[in-house]
Amino acid sequence: MAKAHKISGVKPLGSYRENARIILPEKVEEVYTWEPFVRDAARREELHNMRISIKRLRYTMELFRVVYEFPEECSKDAVAADDKRFAEFFAIIVDLQEILGDIHDCDVVLQVLTDYTCQSASDAVVLGSLSATGKAGIDRLIDQTRETRKADYKKFLEKWDQLSAVDFKRKLLSFFLT
Repeated sequence: MAKAHKISGVKPLGSYRENARIILPEKVEEVYTWEPFVRDAARREELHNMRISIKRLRYTMELFRVVYEFPEECSKDAVAADDKRFAEFFAIIVDLQEILGDIHDCDVVLQVLTDYTCQSASDAVVLGSLSATGKAGIDRLIDQTRETRKADYKKFLEKWDQLSAVDFKRKLLSFFLT
């Protein structure tokens, strides 16, 4: 698993807002370090690391959400607009994390099933343990899981392309720096 990027400039005695402006953009940048790998479905580890980076961004957003809520004396329209934008950004981050999580779940299932069939095949020589019906069932499950992963990966790419088309990264960074 990829390690979180080190963040410099955080001031423990500084304001919550100041630290949010330092930390959140760094978390966004960490997510985008994995962007070169999104077009290669075989880059399982990198896609998983992107999911972990998105998860870190999500939890950091939850931690600093209060920074983007405004006091009562502010215009109700301004509060509602910023609250809505934060909620929209947050929902996108959650969606990306979930899609990448689904892809990773398929990768894990495929690895377990493949390992099992390889182990069972070698054991079968000695013990005769995996029946033809069992093997056919596992092969079918592997095929279904591959198809599910393929569909999830396609969904992720479509979402990523949509976000890229609207310059999501710039919008997110701009929001966090206000």
